Amino acid sequence: MQQNIVKYEYLDKTLTIYQLKAFAMKTNFICPKCRGYLNVDNKVIFTVKKKGWSGGIVKLSPELGDYAITHHPSFKFDDGDHFEFHCPICNYDLTLDGADKLAKVILHEEDGKEYFVVFSKIKGERCTYKISEKQVEESYGDHAGRNMDLLSATFFR
Repeated sequence: MQQNIVKYEYLDKTLTIYQLKAFAMKTNFICPKCRGYLNVDNKVIFTVKKKGWSGGIVKLSPELGDYAITHHPSFKFDDGDHFEFHCPICNYDLTLDGADKLAKVILHEEDGKEYFVVFSKIKGERCTYKISEKQVEESYGDHAGRNMDLLSATFFR
């Protein structure tokens, strides 16, 4: 199978279409431990586990507030299921310290700014937060108000 190759003149490098797409992404999601990139082909990749299930890979939308999830059709998830999210590179548990029901990754934006993105690990609980060093910059989802006190206690002591 022949790969599509594009000559990107500015960098004087030869890239595949997929490499060019990844290079063009405006934001990157990064593991807080190994600083490996978690996004591939416009999805954010995690390994997940839950009690009584050995685990698998899920792909989430990189758009904050979009709760679409892609996974193998054999995975059976019910609202209320509590998952462990791990970095697929180093297997680091992404649970937010002091908040067992939330996970944390780093968001690196095109302008070089970094934020934490915190999201619920509970299926059906729609809450996502973009957090700077000083405050919750943005919150998303129907359930975003549920964790504000917990976030304040965890991040802004």
